[in-house]
Amino acid sequence: MRPQRIILLISLLWLLISGLRAQDASGNTEQIIADIYEQVSEDTEIEIDFTSLYEDLMALAENPINLNKTNKEELEKLQFLSDTQIENILYYIYKSAPLNTIYELQLIEGLDMTDIRRMLPFVSVGEGESQTRKIRLRDIRRFGKNELMMRFDRGLETKEGYRFLPEEDEQSTAQNARKYMGDPYYTFLKYRFHYRDRIQAGITAEKDAGEQMWGNEHKGYDFYSAHVELRNFGKLKTLVLGDYRVNFGQGLVIRTDFSMGKSSYVLNVSPRSGGLKKYSSTAESNFFRGSGATLKLGKTELTAFYSNKMLDGDTTNGNFQTIIRDGLHRTANDLLTKGTVNEQVMGGNVSFTHSWFQLGATLVHTRLDHDLQPDEAIYNRFYFRGKNQTAGSVNYRIRWHKLNIFGETAMTEKSAVATINGLNFSPVSRVSLVALHRYFAKNYDTFFANTFSETSRVNNESGLYIGAEIRPVKFWKISAYVDSYRFFWPKFGINSPSIGNDFLLQADYFPKRNVAMFWRVKYEEKGHNFTDTLTTMPLVLTQPKWQARYQLNYSFGRFKFKNQLDANGYSDGVNKPSYGFSALQDVSYSFERLPLSLDIRLHIFDALNFENRFYTYEKDVLYAFSIPMAYGQGTRYYLNLRYEVNSSLSLMFKLAQTVYADDRTTISSSNEEIQGNRKTDFRFLMKWQF
Repeated sequence: MRPQRIILLISLLWLLISGLRAQDASGNTEQIIADIYEQVSEDTEIEIDFTSLYEDLMALAENPINLNKTNKEELEKLQFLSDTQIENILYYIYKSAPLNTIYELQLIEGLDMTDIRRMLPFVSVGEGESQTRKIRLRDIRRFGKNELMMRFDRGLETKEGYRFLPEEDEQSTAQNARKYMGDPYYTFLKYRFHYRDRIQAGITAEKDAGEQMWGNEHKGYDFYSAHVELRNFGKLKTLVLGDYRVNFGQGLVIRTDFSMGKSSYVLNVSPRSGGLKKYSSTAESNFFRGSGATLKLGKTELTAFYSNKMLDGDTTNGNFQTIIRDGLHRTANDLLTKGTVNEQVMGGNVSFTHSWFQLGATLVHTRLDHDLQPDEAIYNRFYFRGKNQTAGSVNYRIRWHKLNIFGETAMTEKSAVATINGLNFSPVSRVSLVALHRYFAKNYDTFFANTFSETSRVNNESGLYIGAEIRPVKFWKISAYVDSYRFFWPKFGINSPSIGNDFLLQADYFPKRNVAMFWRVKYEEKGHNFTDTLTTMPLVLTQPKWQARYQLNYSFGRFKFKNQLDANGYSDGVNKPSYGFSALQDVSYSFERLPLSLDIRLHIFDALNFENRFYTYEKDVLYAFSIPMAYGQGTRYYLNLRYEVNSSLSLMFKLAQTVYADDRTTISSSNEEIQGNRKTDFRFLMKWQF
């Protein structure tokens, strides 16, 4: 045998042995994160940026919360815990500390074994080290961790945007000018450094499919981002430089982080993770670029921040109609709107925390260098117009026995008011309740508001939400909510004031550690235009929709299985009701003698009416969170592979295909149009830790 082949064989054997020794400590953590994402993202067409939550939980898995030295801010990072559960944990620790074993959590009211199993990767007991321990340079070099990731995506079918015509006349030349200027690859490069949770830094570079990497119009990646975050240096609680997020109160004035809305986590209606934090996502909007700092002076925290960045908008006429937030710069017209509007934001917050109450105030001023002037329409008559906006708020939280009261009230410089107030109450350990009332005036319209609401735009709405979680007997949990709301003024697609109602009922059953299932029914009624014509008396009909799901998760040896059945029904108030059906089977397997794991899915769907479409979560590579839409008749399947080369290097692949069986000859439209009845996507990610 040639020496080169012997060396190659030895190298391959070493990689295999290293992979066998590598411990996939992140597997359980990633599954918990996937479960949270699945619950909060289903049945929504809004893409949720989950990067921040993913990084928070993965960081906690590496540096678990010491329950004997924890606080409310740390425990709030565990998004699967309700406010009542967090308060019960803190109260038990206050009365019984120090904890000697993690399994003392079983003695805390409102926690069952499912909650405890989810907590295990993220918590520990012991003396631990002080959060303000002096940092030494040699410790940073020795214990600091580096992570480099590269990802490539590619749709295997050729889309219309990449098909260029022979330029034989002016018409074909004009059509070619509207095509994509770049190649069909999506790619990003991420570098991240962190020393515990005290020092974090990173750089992100990204290019979307269709964007030009190298050419006459562009050089390099389309989007760049960098950040530095320092925590707990004496009185300096947080310092952020570069790109960052800001979250205060209930989000009426400013919140750029992930926030739960209506989901099967019926008690989790109050936003978490307040203050300043780094931004490391590839999403090209909903972040700030500049600097910010928080000082902790006893029980008072003072925060100030400043941001100066460019936004996308069509400023051809000296003003612009809307901020373009998709971050896509694939055509010549896209490049004309890139970075044309300057946005400056400055603001601050003061917060005082006592043992049983918290009080805070936030003020934010935004300045644009071009006038924002949306097209005149009935639904946007009260939207913000102009260059300058100022908004301020006061938020509070009060803990009294088993009652937790919270809220925020905000006002703009035009005296537009918004308020949201709620309470959590657990009369007995097996019952937890939440109530939340919201009121957003029709002329309340701020740039960075993100709170509990029916629509993504926080304005022109009032509503009352009531949720309950009951554990009637061992192994069972019943969750339910009802949300009733109204819009005082027409909304997009609703040409008159309207009302709506949402209901959810879910029963969870987990008899064994390796078996869990749930049944869920959701029903909603909301108004929609019957016709698009505007008259003095527009006709708006209430259109009910129901959804039902059964899901079974179980494991056997190194296999994990998931069965899911979905059905829905929709009525437009005039025609016969339409129905949709969906069934899927997931199989996951981790090899015992190979550092390889795989996920396989087969998904069959029948939803001929667009209103019966399904949004179904599916597993993906790291930092990719997928909820593809299933519309029409067809089958979707995918294969995920994850190979741990050694303890430092991981390779992840995903191949997914949707095949339609409803006689369609094209998929999508315009530049995204694909000829044929199938769509195939490939994804590859490499992660190197050093």
